[in-house]
Amino acid sequence: MAFIDLRNEAHQIYLKANNLYDSKDYFVHIEMVEDLLIKHKKIFKLESDYNNTIIASWFHDVIEDCSTSYEDILEISNNDVAAIVLAVTDVPAENRLTKHLLTMIKTVKDYRAIVLKLCDILANTVYSKEHCNKMYFRYVKEYEYRRPIFTKALSFYKTNLNQENLNKLLLELDEINQF
Repeated sequence: MAFIDLRNEAHQIYLKANNLYDSKDYFVHIEMVEDLLIKHKKIFKLESDYNNTIIASWFHDVIEDCSTSYEDILEISNNDVAAIVLAVTDVPAENRLTKHLLTMIKTVKDYRAIVLKLCDILANTVYSKEHCNKMYFRYVKEYEYRRPIFTKALSFYKTNLNQENLNKLLLELDEINQF
């Protein structure tokens, strides 16, 4: 499937599930994450890593929010995209902290998933701050425990990532989270 077809397929999945983002089309959030990945494209040394992560960004919430399966994503994309999506999909748990910690165990195994999750966190934090949403303070608090785990994991992938560009993303996250 062509890039634009995959993007449209993802949008249709969110629409069919009636997912909203702060009463807006859920793709508002997806486009924010996509825009951040485009902005930070140079983090990736390989174009294939960037391309797979961009595609995964379009589908990153479909498993947990749209009753779409890993197999569904695999069928319409490829192994890499499906693996990245699965790596950022929340694990059900009794509270947000446990859910995040269990999910991070999967996420840290794939540097592309970490970068996608960082862009997702940044998109949510920026949006909630700009719209005076009470979630902003929760996102800031959650970033306190997510940052050290993700940055430590990323240190093992130095050969796959451009450190200078990765640091720009982390700085942007630190600034919005007052870290």
